[in-house]
Amino acid sequence: MTYQNTFAPPDAEENKLLRKHYFRLAWIMIVLVLIFSGLNTLIMTISSGIMGGGFTEECIKAGKQILRSTPVMSAIYSYGFPIAADIAALGIGLLITKADLKSKLKTPGLNGKGFLNATSMTFSVATIASFVNVFLIFAIMAAMGKLSDFSIEKTSSASIAPKGNPLWLDVLIYIYICLLGPILEELIFRGVLLEGLRKYGNLFGIIMSAVLFGLMHQNIAQCLPAMAIGLVWGYIAVKSGSLIPSIFLHILNNTMSAVLLVVMQSVNLSNLSNISALLNASLSLIIISGIISLFRLVCVIGSIVIIVRYASSAHGKLVETNGYTNARTWKYLFTSLPWIAVIGYLLVTTVTSISQLA
Repeated sequence: MTYQNTFAPPDAEENKLLRKHYFRLAWIMIVLVLIFSGLNTLIMTISSGIMGGGFTEECIKAGKQILRSTPVMSAIYSYGFPIAADIAALGIGLLITKADLKSKLKTPGLNGKGFLNATSMTFSVATIASFVNVFLIFAIMAAMGKLSDFSIEKTSSASIAPKGNPLWLDVLIYIYICLLGPILEELIFRGVLLEGLRKYGNLFGIIMSAVLFGLMHQNIAQCLPAMAIGLVWGYIAVKSGSLIPSIFLHILNNTMSAVLLVVMQSVNLSNLSNISALLNASLSLIIISGIISLFRLVCVIGSIVIIVRYASSAHGKLVETNGYTNARTWKYLFTSLPWIAVIGYLLVTTVTSISQLA
């Protein structure tokens, strides 16, 4: 990317082009939100009303219970709409940004050492952000006077695949969570969205794509860790020119989380009366969680070494920025009505999701 020699602010003609650029770019997130949340909620409400025998609050609530108790219907609403939203947003993004994703998927982007560094940074920032997130939720619950309702278990997804699902449905759900979902999300957030946002500055693109990635989870328990990981993956995508590293690390991250949740769901701790029975029943959980914890600890230590080496070397800024880029990024995004609407909606849904923890 080349910049003009002058850092002069945009003139009237360029101002129009910048406004148009951010307005068009917002449609990636608008389509994603409309299908993921809007269309999903609308169809869910209509279907619930029909199933419940009316459109009163009681009937809709009863209808939702019926739909959620049906494995196939529950999976459609939980995973079918996100897939449709991702595909639609990716298509819109490709039309708007003209991003050459094919070239970004041909090269691995990183050598062996670079990939190890990326892995260390990914899981170290995720681990630290998760701890910070727990304390943040703890503080919010305390401020709300609901500290007695707080539990660490509630800060993670309670279930991925509800019990009673047929095997084929569980397989499809885990394929989405551990493979298809990560690939689509990387193509959207580190592919087309980052490509459009970094047109006038890499730092701006990396930060905003990470913020939007975190907020799009619409879950306060996942928002901060997702943002932290998004920063690392965005930086990797920009510096390497490839989406392969972030796709692989996203798949690894989701698979590790899914395996841990599956093991946790298979252990019924409520019926255990003594320490011996507890240890026998939860041995698999202890082993899996121990391996994951050790892996994350190694990543944290590795990241400290990476940061110390970087700080002691003669490197410049991690991501360059200047007056030219600053004058064409933050101001235009945060004064664009579509972006204000999208970010505002995602902030509200993320913050209000704390009620699910009570």
